[in-house]
Amino acid sequence: MAQKAEYGRGHPKFLEYVEFIVNHPNYKGMPDVYLDDGNIQWEAPSNRTGGKFKDTHHKRRSWWMNKAREIGIDPDSSNWISRTAKQIHPTKMKPCKSCGKVMDIRYSYPSYHLVNRLKKLDFINDHFSIDKLEHISFVVKLLFQRYGKKFLSSLPKILKAKGIAIPSIPLELDAWLKWIDEEYIPREPSTLSPGVMSNAPDRFDGFHSFNLCCRATTDPGRSKENLQAYVTDRRVFEYWVDGDWISADRLMGLIRSEERIKAVSCLNGHPGPCSADHIGPISLGFSHRPEFQLLCHSCNSGKNNRMYLSDVKYLIDVEKTGESVVSWYCKDIWNKCKIRVKNEENALRISKILRDNRHTVMSIFYEIAKSGHYSFLGSLLNLEYAEREPEFVNLKISGHRTQFDKIAFGKRTTKYTLEQKARRIRIAFHSLFEYIEKPSRNAFIISNNSIRKSIDTALHLLEKKSDDLKQLDKSLHTLIFDAVVREEMFREISSKIPNRSALPDIYSKAYYELNTAMSLVADILDDMWDDDRYVRGELFVLNDT
Repeated sequence: MAQKAEYGRGHPKFLEYVEFIVNHPNYKGMPDVYLDDGNIQWEAPSNRTGGKFKDTHHKRRSWWMNKAREIGIDPDSSNWISRTAKQIHPTKMKPCKSCGKVMDIRYSYPSYHLVNRLKKLDFINDHFSIDKLEHISFVVKLLFQRYGKKFLSSLPKILKAKGIAIPSIPLELDAWLKWIDEEYIPREPSTLSPGVMSNAPDRFDGFHSFNLCCRATTDPGRSKENLQAYVTDRRVFEYWVDGDWISADRLMGLIRSEERIKAVSCLNGHPGPCSADHIGPISLGFSHRPEFQLLCHSCNSGKNNRMYLSDVKYLIDVEKTGESVVSWYCKDIWNKCKIRVKNEENALRISKILRDNRHTVMSIFYEIAKSGHYSFLGSLLNLEYAEREPEFVNLKISGHRTQFDKIAFGKRTTKYTLEQKARRIRIAFHSLFEYIEKPSRNAFIISNNSIRKSIDTALHLLEKKSDDLKQLDKSLHTLIFDAVVREEMFREISSKIPNRSALPDIYSKAYYELNTAMSLVADILDDMWDDDRYVRGELFVLNDT
């Protein structure tokens, strides 16, 4: 009797596919294939805390590591597990669990940019519909049928992508289709999107159950609402970290706009255009510094809020030059844990620990803001950098990282400086409230009596601030939450917020207490280094050296 997919759920085509994959020799030796009831264990999530199959995720990741080595892929290289999943997949096609639509697992579907290029062709009717869920080969066939060789002659411009040289191909449909399938698609150009995203070892075959057709509606993490929430979260991380943010913002803009930089390939060898990667993610509390490595959109998106071993090693080397790479609230936990990072699993582990440290401090900021101490929190936003006008001397790319001889700072006009400060305050507080008050957020906060005592002491000290500071906080409250407040009034008030380097005595004492609290948080997180929360769901490495 044929086995059924776990719980028997999903489109019939998907369930048939599951049985095919489970019995295919390419996946021989996959651990824990069947559950006790005889059903196929297709999913092996990392968050199982008990039961017979709580370690299936670990076992399967080890299987994927061995499979990678078997086919010549280094498990310490970037995107190793997704590359392995793509290479061993027997058909390169997969049906969607929700609707059954069969899609190519490769980069084979028109991206937004490709669709725009097609629409700009003067011979294509404005009413011609281009379905982004149709395979690029089908789109080419369809347009060739309608426009003939005139369309084929436009393909070099349509398919142009950084790092991909388009050869001289005869104006014959079969010749173009052969080149697209064998040469173009495997290079994963930015003009195309994958039919399904990689998801090993969570899924047996290494790919998400929902294809491009249904992922936005069936996967909560990819819904428009949650993608918008990611933007809100990104602003929280960016505005509440240390670093010369004005120079970092300027450098990011140069990476996006300067042709000589955009032409550089990705750190992982993929063609550009590239975006700026912080190396140390600001989402983990690293400083918003004017130094970036260049990653293509796919690699940058895949890295998300985590670090690789190479990132940790590089940041440690930067620190040896005397430069600070982390914000004040994660310095202690970074210093405690960075020396433990010896492999990719350790790098993932410290990333997860830093996430909990980040959410803990954001919850503290939220409590302080709800108590009305806006000017104190405003002093942590490094507003003074808004007074600078940075210019990079001899900016260049070396080793896929930005380098320059120095930053020359000019003086900004007073009006523009105050506008920048006002904007930073407004967005920082709005995003902080949105981040903490998100109904579906389920984050881990570190706390004990000693930590609570330091926070309460800081709050008690802030209640003793001067009348001028109390009035400033009242004005800030009005300016932050009043939708019709005058912008010029906001700019005037923002200039009165003290800098962290020249805090009033009460604020200095409160800041000291918060440092003490985060040091205690670091002690707890350091002791949890081997806790299942941080070990489970990550790489399972044997015989570490």
